[in-house]
Amino acid sequence: MPELPEVETVRRGLQAQVVGRRITRVEVGRERTVRRTSRQAVIDGLTGATIVCVNRRGKYLL
Repeated sequence: MPELPEVETVRRGLQAQVVGRRITRVEVGRERTVRRTSRQAVIDGLTGATIVCVNRRGKYLL
């Protein structure tokens, strides 16, 4: 499990690299990954979206 400073370093690196970029392809590996909606709804909702920021909540990147 990564330590909090490592997660923040990764977040900052991603922020610099991906903000403003468009999502061209989404893969959902396991059905259990998405619980409250269908796999296809997640794929359709994210494909073509633009990344506006990279946040974290604790050790989780959002």
